[in-house]
Amino acid sequence: MLKKIMRSKLTWFFILLLALFYLYRVAPIFVSPSESKNLRDFFPMTKGSTWEYQGEGNEYASFSREVLFLQDNKAQLREDNGGTVSISVLQVTDQEISRIYFQGEAYEDTNVINQEPNDHTIILKLPLSVGTKWDVPHGNREIVSINATVETPAGSFTNCIKVKVTQENSTIFEYFKQDVGLVKREFFSEGTQVTSSLETYHINP
Repeated sequence: MLKKIMRSKLTWFFILLLALFYLYRVAPIFVSPSESKNLRDFFPMTKGSTWEYQGEGNEYASFSREVLFLQDNKAQLREDNGGTVSISVLQVTDQEISRIYFQGEAYEDTNVINQEPNDHTIILKLPLSVGTKWDVPHGNREIVSINATVETPAGSFTNCIKVKVTQENSTIFEYFKQDVGLVKREFFSEGTQVTSSLETYHINP
């Protein structure tokens, strides 16, 4: 009788071991899609890549972006909204993508990628899951969806990361698509709505 009990316990022990082995072997298949993505996927930073955005609600809502310079984990972008040209330097780490330099008026394509940082605005950070929240100058940012669908002139984009930017008198929603980047931005303030939607883009390999 004792031997039967011991054999039964050993049998259940090995079944448990097999179940655990199966769980750990198969678990990666069931990882949330957002957890398996790299931050760089949402900011394709290859020199010469361009994005054109169609605007509504404000004459400066339409704008274009281009990656001008690259160095290590940093990229310099030029943004032109028809009224002014600005430049930003983005830095990618294992945990976040942040804007470390910003110049509001820059009409020449000067390489400033190694300028002394004058900003630290985290644009996106891990984990890429609903509820991830962090402070930025004059407000905070929070991931509110990891599977948003966005309609733009450039097409329909699914499984977008939706980020809510809360400031004192306004709310902004930004949508990021893997391997594309920013596909839409919505600005709301006291009854005013301004939208910038991706119209065309070209990602250099």
